[in-house]
Parts: sequence; structure tokens; C-alpha cells
Amino acid sequence: MNAMPQRPSPPKLAGSRVVVVGARASGLAMVRFLLSRHASVVLTDVRRLEDLGPAVAELARAGARLELGKHESATFAGADLVAVSPGVPLSIEPIALARRRGVRVVGEIELASWFLQGILIGITGTNGKSTTTALTAHLLSGAGLRATACGNIGLPLTDLIPRDAPDHYYVIELSSFQLEAVDTFRPWIAALLNLAPDHQDRYDSPVSYYQAKTRIFRNQGAADHSLLNRDDPEVWGLARTLKSRLHPFSRAREVEDGACLRGDRIVVLSGGREIRAIPLAKVPLYGAHNLDNVMTALLIADLCGVPLPRAERALASFRGLPHRLEKVRDLDGVAFFNDSKATNVAATITSLQSFPGRVVLILGGKDKGGDFTQLVPLVRARVTHLVLMGKARDTIAGQIGSAAPATKVVTMAEAVEAARSRAPRGGVVLLAPGCASYDQYSGFEERGEDFRRLVLALQPVAP
Repeated sequence: MNAMPQRPSPPKLAGSRVVVVGARASGLAMVRFLLSRHASVVLTDVRRLEDLGPAVAELARAGARLELGKHESATFAGADLVAVSPGVPLSIEPIALARRRGVRVVGEIELASWFLQGILIGITGTNGKSTTTALTAHLLSGAGLRATACGNIGLPLTDLIPRDAPDHYYVIELSSFQLEAVDTFRPWIAALLNLAPDHQDRYDSPVSYYQAKTRIFRNQGAADHSLLNRDDPEVWGLARTLKSRLHPFSRAREVEDGACLRGDRIVVLSGGREIRAIPLAKVPLYGAHNLDNVMTALLIADLCGVPLPRAERALASFRGLPHRLEKVRDLDGVAFFNDSKATNVAATITSLQSFPGRVVLILGGKDKGGDFTQLVPLVRARVTHLVLMGKARDTIAGQIGSAAPATKVVTMAEAVEAARSRAPRGGVVLLAPGCASYDQYSGFEERGEDFRRLVLALQPVAP
């Protein structure tokens, strides 16, 4: 394994005035850490205390000052540092004011990276990053390395600082929101899986969203490694701009210093020389798109010094993450799949491509500005019926309702009932909503759990 690049010394926090914006998991983690370093911390959120839960009140008792219900611009302007949770747009006026006053504004990933001595591995992309992050950590741990999946996958990076060590591998899932707020963050390995329009309710164009994603590479140098999807034109267009050592992965073509498919095997190569070939039959994940995730994880494991035969053994024991093309059950000749994590149109396309046809597709939720007309060719070819649910149901019907017979419903219970009644024998009921879940749920996890619960409660039809 190559030597890690040196990092600058972290700033002194004791006595500094820090404003933490947003009281969700990342914000709370930052407050805990900053208090441990004797900073003077203000936690601000537009929600009220009664809407935030006991953890916020606990931080107030620990010494944080709370400003809730609205953001006070004067507090931002008087800070030494503003630390922003990923759910908070950097464009809000108090943050813009702080920047005009010369206050440094960073996110939780940036803040944590100042204080970590371990090895930083960053993984981003529109889809597949949670699975790839979890799988990579699994392969490294299976080889006896200290590895933790963290970041957007659910564990704030800041919470890991107290047990940091130079030999600890931090496999960090990075969202565009998190990457917007990095400054000096420099992962030793950075992977970009794919790019497709998403979060168009936050970004003014796909280009600005893509630019946020590419910030993962901004501080890398010749001692670092970048992994790019050779089959994605938007991703591969970055290849000539990177300063790090490039490792492509591809399902469609040969590569020299990366991973690709040859027949029924994944092949990992270095300088054109085959290091290892792994049979596709040993990949435990459903869907061709997961081969990209597996190739990425294998390349990272190889760069970290894990013998690929050992990584191959660990791969066989990986069971995937819930709500990602997860088979719930077979019932009366119909297979039910939960892909609640498909929260954008590109993810729904990938999900649909995993099935040859006879699909009843459940779409809908909170629209993120996606272009559902992109689904029309696949819907016509593979979908026998659309079930459109939630707040976005009329929007989706207006864009693709003529591509297949459609039923509009409000709740998941109605969606499952409608899908089951219209599913052909030998077919598939697929929840791949193409939308956020926040019209009815706290997140895609709760939505997926509801779908799973309802499907498992279905009774077989009497013979």
C-alpha cells in the first residue's frame, strides 16, 4: 500500500465561537465533538425544541446554546466558524452573510477530516453508494483491517474521532450535500460510481449537482487514487482533469488498470496484467448494476493491500442492505421486490432493467423535480401496470400515464393492494418510487419497512 499523504494540523477549537446549523444526526455529532474540544457552541435550527427530541435538550444541558425556531443572522456573522449539516442549503441568507463577513463555512465531513489520522476512502455517485460503502467496509474488515462504513450511510464521521487511529479505514459515503461543504477534505481513495439528475428541488440544474459530486476529487494529488465508471459519459469525462492515479471500472469494455467483465467473470487488472478473476456466480447481489459496486469495492480492497482471494471469500458472505432491490417474498406466483432506496428516476430505471418484463411498478412520493418521461421506453417494454402513489402521483401520471395502464392511490396500503390485484402470474411487483418519501414517511427506510410489512401480511389466494 502506498504511503498516505500528510494532512495539515487541525485548527484550535478551544474558546472559538462555532455555530452549528441543523439539529439532525450530523449536527448533533458536531455539537458533541465541539463541546469536547471546549468550543463555545450555538446550535440553530428553524424547528422548535418540541419538534427536535430529547437529544437536543441534552446538548443544551451539556453547554450548547440553542437558537431554535429561526436562524439569527447576527449569530452567524459573529462566529469564528459555521458548521453546516448536509440537509441545510448553503444558499440561505445567514450563511451567505457569514461568508461575506469572512467567516469560514464548512460541513461535518470537512470538520471531522481535520482531526482524523486514519485512512479516508470516499465513495459517491447518484446511486449505489450505500451498497458500495457497506461492501467495501465488509471486504476490508473480512481481511482483518479496522474499517468502518460511515458518512451518509448513517454514522457521522465526527462521532468516530474519539476512537481514531492511524490504521483505521474510514469508508465514507458522500452525498452531494456533504460534498458542497468540503474545503481541504482529501480522501486517499475516491470513487465516483455514476451521475444522473437528482435533487433538482435543491439544484438549479443537473450540472450544478454534478459539480457538487466531483468535489470529492478537488484536493487529491499524485499520491492518491480515483476510481471512475468508464461506462458513464458524465463520469468518464472527468478522467483527463484528475491529478490522482486513475482506476476505471467497466461492464462494457476492457481496461488496463482497474476492473472489468470478461465473460462470466469480474477481472481485476494492474497495468494490463490480470490479478484475479471472480466468477459472477459468487456475487450475492441482484441486478447487473451491482456489478459496478462490486468492482469498485474489489479495487479499493486491492489498493488497501487485501489479497483478492480473501476479498472474494468476504464477498460471498455479504448480504446487501435493506430497501435496495430486496426480495421480500414470492406469493401466488408473484415476486415482490422492495427498492425503496430508488429515490430518483435514474435509480428506477436501473431497478426496472433488472427484470425482463411483467412488472407492476409502484412509483411516487415527494417529487424531487425528476423527469419521469425518461421511463417511458422501459415502461412500455417491461411494465404491465403502473401504481402511482403519494403526492407526486398526478405529476407522474401527466408525464408517463399513457405508457401503461395506471392506477392512482394515496397510501402504501392502497398501492400494495392495487399492485397485487394487477400482477400477472410469473410477474413482479416492484417498489421503485423514483421520489423522496417525505410526503408520508420520515425516510426511504420507513417507506420500505411499511412496504415489507404490508407484503408479508398478504395471505395466499385459496386454491
